[in-house]
Amino acid sequence: MVERRTCEDERHHAPLAEILEALGGEFQELGRFTEQFQTSLSPALLRVANDPDCHRNVQTLDLLSQRLSALSKYVLTIGRLLPDDWRVNSQTALHHITLSDLAYRLQGAPVPEELEMQSGELELF
Repeated sequence: MVERRTCEDERHHAPLAEILEALGGEFQELGRFTEQFQTSLSPALLRVANDPDCHRNVQTLDLLSQRLSALSKYVLTIGRLLPDDWRVNSQTALHHITLSDLAYRLQGAPVPEELEMQSGELELF
């Protein structure tokens, strides 16, 4: 779905390079999470390596890690190449981010302490 452009308040505009840097940083962190996940699961993965379905899932996890790393490098490199004066209003896009701590980080704002504590809590589904 494409959002329509409207007359935007300049106060909400941020440098596009900063937005891409925050996005690239998120990809980078997700890549690290995936690598840590692989490392912690590796003993269990060795036991199920003979199961073709599990083997495919392990390969998919590795591919996910590689793709996140590549996307991070791509977005961060593009962000560094942009002119400093390119600005964009990302508020509409941020309204689609349902994780509050992620929305704060993408805005370049410090995450309030109470949200940091909540995001670290274990939630069972």
